[in-house]
Amino acid sequence: MKYLIFDTKKEASVESYKILKSLIDKNSTLGLATGSTPTDLYAEMIADYKAGNFSYKNIKSYNLDEYVGISYDHPESYHKFMDTNLFDHIDINKENTHVPDASAADLKLAVKTYQEELNNTQIDVQILGIGGNGHIGFNEPGTPFDAGVHVVDLKEETIKANSRFFDGDINLVPKQAMTMGIKDIMRAKHIILLAFGKEKREAIRSLVEGEEITENIPCTILKNHPSVYVLVDKEADFK
Repeated sequence: MKYLIFDTKKEASVESYKILKSLIDKNSTLGLATGSTPTDLYAEMIADYKAGNFSYKNIKSYNLDEYVGISYDHPESYHKFMDTNLFDHIDINKENTHVPDASAADLKLAVKTYQEELNNTQIDVQILGIGGNGHIGFNEPGTPFDAGVHVVDLKEETIKANSRFFDGDINLVPKQAMTMGIKDIMRAKHIILLAFGKEKREAIRSLVEGEEITENIPCTILKNHPSVYVLVDKEADFK
C-alpha cells in the first residue's frame, strides 16, 4: 500500500491521474466511483483528453453502485453523474460504460446480470472513495467480505452524508442502493482510493495504521490487496 498526503484535494487528484495513466492503456477497463470525491480526478481525465493526450474510444468502464428507486435521468442518479462529470466530455463509447440498473423492475435479475458482467471482465484500475464509517462502494459495515453484487439498506450516517446532494433533505435520499460487492472490488488489478476531509480521518487510520481487518470497517480488507494507492488531503490524514 502506498500512502500519499497532499495539501489539497486538487493536488491529490492531479497525482491520482498521473498514477491512473501509468497503470492503463487505450484498451483498459476502469472501475469508477461517484460522489464529490472523484470529481477533480475526472476533470484531469477530461483535460488530458481535450489536450489530445489520451483517447477513451476503446476503454470500458464499470461503476461501483447506483441508488435504488430513482430514474437514470434523475439529477442525482449515478448514471446522470457519470454523464455530467465525465462521459459527456470524452470520446468513450457509451455502449462500453456500465452502471448498475437499480431502477429495474426486477432487482434480482439486475443484480444477477451485473454480477455476470463483472465475472466476465477484468477491471484494471478501480477508483474508490471511502465513507466515514469505512464503507467502500455502498458496502456498509457488516457486509461480508465475500459478498458479490447486492442491494443494500443504507446506514443512517450514509444517508445523512449524502443528503448534501439532495438539498440537505434526508427524506429525499434513496434508502437503498445496488453495489458491487467487496469481492468484486478486490478482483481489480490496482486500486486508487481517494479521501478528503476530516470526516474520513478515522476510516483512513483504520485502513493504513490499524492492525485489524474486520467487516465492521469494510475498507480494512484493502490491506490484503497487492496494489493499493491511498491519496488523502491533509484534513483526512490521521498523523
